[in-house]
Amino acid sequence: MTESQVPPPPPEGRGAGYNPGPPPASNLVWGIVTTVLCCLPFGVVSIVQAAKVAGLWANEQPEAALAAARSARTWAIAAAVFGLVLWVLVAVLIVVGVLSLGDAA
Repeated sequence: MTESQVPPPPPEGRGAGYNPGPPPASNLVWGIVTTVLCCLPFGVVSIVQAAKVAGLWANEQPEAALAAARSARTWAIAAAVFGLVLWVLVAVLIVVGVLSLGDAA
């Protein structure tokens, strides 16, 4: 073998025998639940980020997979908080009488 035919070493322990363990939790369920029950836009972002986790992990990018999992969790929490605040605001407006769900007499 000549020097030009020798493959470069795999980066930092990655290669044919690379096995970092099980992938991180993708938080996909939380993204779906918050999309349906709380806040559609934030929940969709959470689902998209959660869907990236397995692919990044399979492509030997554990740092990016962990970042996507954290981002999915953050967006799911944001959707839940925003949805809760919105429901409380609607309830307060109904009690105060500013917002009416029935016909006015």
